[in-house]
Amino acid sequence: MIFLGTYILPSTEFFFYICIIFVTVSFITQIAFHTIINLKLTKAQAKFNKRLITAPPFVSIIIAAKNEAHNLSNFLPKVLEQSYPAFEVILVNDGSSDNTTEICSTLGKQFKNLRIIHLKKSNGKKRALTKGILAAKGDYLLFTDADCFPASPNWINGMIYQFSNKTDIVLGYGAYISQQDFLSEFIRYDSFFIATQYFYAAKIGKAYMGVGRNMAYKKLIWEKVKGFDQHLDIASGDDDLFIAAVANNNNTNICINKDAFTYSTPSPTLKDFLHQKTRHISTSTQYSAFAKTFSSIEMISRSIFYLTILCLLFSQAILLALSLALLRLLLVYLVGKKTRKLFNIHIYFYYFVLFDTFAPIFYLVVFLSNKFRFNNKEW
Repeated sequence: MIFLGTYILPSTEFFFYICIIFVTVSFITQIAFHTIINLKLTKAQAKFNKRLITAPPFVSIIIAAKNEAHNLSNFLPKVLEQSYPAFEVILVNDGSSDNTTEICSTLGKQFKNLRIIHLKKSNGKKRALTKGILAAKGDYLLFTDADCFPASPNWINGMIYQFSNKTDIVLGYGAYISQQDFLSEFIRYDSFFIATQYFYAAKIGKAYMGVGRNMAYKKLIWEKVKGFDQHLDIASGDDDLFIAAVANNNNTNICINKDAFTYSTPSPTLKDFLHQKTRHISTSTQYSAFAKTFSSIEMISRSIFYLTILCLLFSQAILLALSLALLRLLLVYLVGKKTRKLFNIHIYFYYFVLFDTFAPIFYLVVFLSNKFRFNNKEW
C-alpha cells in the first residue's frame, strides 16, 4: 500500500495498468486533437487572400451598449473611421444610466454614419440588438461590443470579403489586449483556445458558436428564424445559440485576418472573469450533442491526463509520469506555434505550462458555479 496523507492508494499491478491505460488514451486524444485542429486552421488561412464578392455591399454595424460611456468614448471612433466605402453604425443605448447619451450626441455630430437608438429602459441585449437589426439599412450585418475596438481600419473589409453567394455567416476573432499579468494573459490564452475550436468546427461544416465581439451574417437568415425568438428567455446566446440555429454544412466561413480582429480589455479581476465565463457557459445546455462533446473533449481528456499523472507520481513510475507530462506540454506547444502566430498571440512556454495546468481547475470552478449559483437574468 502507498500512503498519501490520510488516503491510501492500492499499490497493485491492476491500479498501475489502469493508470497506464488512462494516461495513454488521454495523451493520444490530446495530441490528435491539437494536431488536427492546428493543421486545419493553418491550411485554411491560406485561402483567405482573395475577395469572394466583387462589389462591396452596404454594411450595418450593430452595437448594443449599456452603461458603456467610457468605452464608447475611446473605442467607437475606431469603428466609425473604417476604410470601407459604404457602412453605417447603429448604436442601441439600452437604458443606460451613465452619460452614454451625451457621448452619443457628441459622436453623432462628428460622424454622419452613426445612428443612435435610445431605449428608455433596459430590455436585455437580444432585444436591444433586435431594435438595431430592424432599423438596419444594410443586408449585411456586422456585430461587435461596446467595449471592443477593431484592430485596423480594414476590419469591415476583412470580414465582409469572406462572404460569397453561398456564405451567410462569417465568424471573426475577438481577442484581448495584453496587460502583462497572469490574469490578462490567461484570458488571452482562453479566448484563443476557444476560437480554435469553433473555427475548426465551422470549417468542417459543424459551426456551433461565434462571439458577439466579432461576427457577421446576412440579415436574411436572421429574418428566416425570426431573430432570437427561439431563445429570447435566455440572457446570453445572441452569438452562440443564434449561430447554432442558423448554421449548416456550407453557409459559414471564418476570418483569420489580423486586420479584421477586434480587441477588448480583459476582465480586471479573476472574480469578474469567473462571472463572465459562468454566464457564457450557461447557454451550453442548449448545445447540440456534437457541440457539447466537441467543446468539452479537450478539457476533459486534459483533466484525465493530469489526474492520472498525479496518481503515477505517487507510484514507482515517477520518471514515466514526469516524462509524459513534459512531452505532452512540448508537443502541444509546438503544434500550436503557427496557429498562435496567425491569431497574433505570443505565449511564453512557462506561461503556457501555467495556463495549461490551471485551466482544468478554473473550468471546474466555472462548471460548479453555473450548476449551483448562477442566475441568468441580466446581460
